[in-house]
Amino acid sequence: MMLVRQTLSLLLLLVCTLPVPGRAEVHSITATGEYRMGDHDSLADAKRLAFSNAKALAVSEAGTYLENVPAVKQLGFNAEELRAYITGLLEIIEYPHETARADSATVVSVPVKTVIDHAAVIHKIEALVQNEHAKVELTRARDKIDGYRKEVEADTRRLAASKDTSEVQAIAQHRREVLSLIDTEEQLARTWSVLVGAEEAIHSEATPSKETSKHKKTQPKPAPAGAPDNAEEHRKKGALLNEQGNYDAAIPEFRLALRLMPDLDRAHLGLGAALQGKGDLDEAIAEYRTVLSVHPDDPDAHNDLATALQRKGDLEGAIAEYRTALGYRPDDVLSHFNLGTALSARGQEKEAIAEYRTVIGRNPDFIQAYFNLGSLLKAQDQPADAAEALRSYLKLAPTTLGTKPWIEKAQNMLLEIDQGKSKAGSP
Repeated sequence: MMLVRQTLSLLLLLVCTLPVPGRAEVHSITATGEYRMGDHDSLADAKRLAFSNAKALAVSEAGTYLENVPAVKQLGFNAEELRAYITGLLEIIEYPHETARADSATVVSVPVKTVIDHAAVIHKIEALVQNEHAKVELTRARDKIDGYRKEVEADTRRLAASKDTSEVQAIAQHRREVLSLIDTEEQLARTWSVLVGAEEAIHSEATPSKETSKHKKTQPKPAPAGAPDNAEEHRKKGALLNEQGNYDAAIPEFRLALRLMPDLDRAHLGLGAALQGKGDLDEAIAEYRTVLSVHPDDPDAHNDLATALQRKGDLEGAIAEYRTALGYRPDDVLSHFNLGTALSARGQEKEAIAEYRTVIGRNPDFIQAYFNLGSLLKAQDQPADAAEALRSYLKLAPTTLGTKPWIEKAQNMLLEIDQGKSKAGSP
């Protein structure tokens, strides 16, 4: 067994490189990535880092191995070039992680395996490199991944040395985001492989077809410039992750969609929403403005931009954007509701009340509008109308953990209104 040590606690262990018995043209690579946990590492982060290390070692070992295969040598590629071209071809199987104690530290290890079919990989690499766009993108992805791995190592060193709690959290979060960027680049490489018909070049149980066994050369079809169908699938996946509140996972999906199709407006909006969900308001605003620079009449982009500006404290800017959105889509109850919240925060309570009434008039099932309306009416000393709105809220609101605080507030406000009536009616 050969131990490969990385900076600080990042360790990579190559377990074995074995030919598959009985098949001269198939080669198996098994590698294990290790990560030595520090005081500020979580098990989830350690597993992710160990898996990332294992994938890097497997890809590197595959490139070195293929460089020495006679048929590949004839193509004239070195190990670094091969590493770029095979990143999207490798199907890497992850096995369950293990933990062990070493020198008073916990070491997390994740084994992986991939299988290379010589005839298939040569055929598919040829197809990839004949597509100039794919060749450039794959090389760029390799370089990006290398740069991101250096960032991860630097973050790990900073994390080990840090004593400040807030700094530790920031560094750990940044490292997770960089790992997500690595995932994005790897996914992009796989996408290019699919686009040129290379998704089965190397896989775990490689079985060459008749054509690949004969090493039959074919002229590949050029990859489509935008690949809109594939981009849309990544956008949809990102949107689903946004709905689940999993913004860290959603961001790479949207970014990959935009790499494949830069003018996919819904992906810009989805990325903006994910960034906003994480609190990266400036970046979110930039995404919304990107859409508006091309489509200034997009009401969704105006509404989303307004929500980010509102969270940033720019109420005047937010109100202007909400009103612009409503100018293009006057019946949009969400923009009316959001405008009401911004007006209320700015102290324009009468205007906010009008917006909430508009929401309820157009959508009587918009539950939160009743609460906000009742709260403002109570503050405006309109107890009868406030009580009516709050009772409507209590009638419609489902009893969940999320609504429980709001229900209790509504009940307390109603109690205060009733107590006020009692005091007013007493002699």
